[in-house]
Amino acid sequence: MWLYDKLVKTFRVTEILDKLTTITIKDVAQHAGVAISTVSRVLNGLDRVSEKTRVKVSKSAEELGYVRNSLAASMKTGASQLIAVIVPDLVNEYFAAVIQGVEKAAISRGYFTIVFSSNDQKNKERELFEGALGRIIDGAIIIPSHVDMDYYKNLNMPVIIVDRYIPFSEMEAVVVNNFKGAYLLTEALIEAGHKDIAILIGPQTFNVGQERLAGFEKAMEKHGISVQKQYVQPSTWYAESGYDNTKKLLSMNKPPTAIFATNNLLCVGAMRAIAQRGLKISMDISLVGFDDSVLAEFSYPGITVVKRATVDMGRIGFEMLIERLDKTDINGHRFVTLDVEIIHRGSIKKLM
Repeated sequence: MWLYDKLVKTFRVTEILDKLTTITIKDVAQHAGVAISTVSRVLNGLDRVSEKTRVKVSKSAEELGYVRNSLAASMKTGASQLIAVIVPDLVNEYFAAVIQGVEKAAISRGYFTIVFSSNDQKNKERELFEGALGRIIDGAIIIPSHVDMDYYKNLNMPVIIVDRYIPFSEMEAVVVNNFKGAYLLTEALIEAGHKDIAILIGPQTFNVGQERLAGFEKAMEKHGISVQKQYVQPSTWYAESGYDNTKKLLSMNKPPTAIFATNNLLCVGAMRAIAQRGLKISMDISLVGFDDSVLAEFSYPGITVVKRATVDMGRIGFEMLIERLDKTDINGHRFVTLDVEIIHRGSIKKLM
């Protein structure tokens, strides 16, 4: 991460990656006005070089970015120790926690990470992999935007999928039990006496949206409660969508008594809409959310949520990637599903 932060201060990312693959020892020699052999001695810490020459060569290498280029060159031998982490955005604290898990594990193994946002756009993601980045990294950990998992299989590097997944694609992945989490949250509302339950459901493209909707529907079915179509609000995964759809729900002739926001940002948007309406969570309406957040924890009342081991998802994803890079004998593809738990706070109003 430090490498990315430092580089972007000077160049655009694409320019950096181009530099990594184009600057050579010959360029440094020409820039410093010395022989290639002299540059080699300086860069390898050998003697028989005057201090003046050493300073001149070091300055040229720094200005041209050759130190980073030497890292790129080593990547061709399979010893780069640089991996990419690609997430849909850098705003969501859930994604930040996954990155943290990867970085902590990477540091312990002597690896560097470089982080990119795909903006949830498969074309941007494709540009990253098929451009200079794809030539300088050993592998990648990614929360994907491509629905076609074969795209990742065909990349010339190991790729580990985190969070989002397409069933039966046989990609190596780390996910959580989305169905169970949604089921437990919905059941908590039902046990408090709620029947008019709305759900802010994210896109159904990947397992995440599909499984959370399925868990909600199964809990309702088990308790003999009909899912009311007007209460199922298709949303994006962002706060603005949670805000807009919660406003719509609260404006209905018969608004729901409880709202289930299926990710942390949707929950934030719902909280804003509820407050703007002059309503109080747990007194006027109940709210629960999938994924914990700082706001959910420290608001009053705190929001009851499903918590998942986000840092562990990143750590395990990195460990799976390293196993592939180390060419450990692995039979088939590995698929890890982590458990979830409900954090009960004070956002559910008891109706019975």
